[in-house]
Amino acid sequence: MNGALAGLVGITAGCAVVTPWASIIIGIIAGWVYIAFSKFLIKMKIDDAVDAIPVHFANGMWGCIAVGLFAEPD
Repeated sequence: MNGALAGLVGITAGCAVVTPWASIIIGIIAGWVYIAFSKFLIKMKIDDAVDAIPVHFANGMWGCIAVGLFAEPD
């Protein structure tokens, strides 16, 4: 469930300016960002019972970066 939410959060910033193929790539990378950041929080012993930080913070930042990488100029 959190992987799907991560993909949705990751594409939110650029949903109006990226192509459909780029949105798929952004969502896939967002899933990996979620897994990596969740493992990082466990390693740092930071308690996040529902994984809100990896889903919203980490993938929000990835989404902002992804706009710069995948946006299509008009």
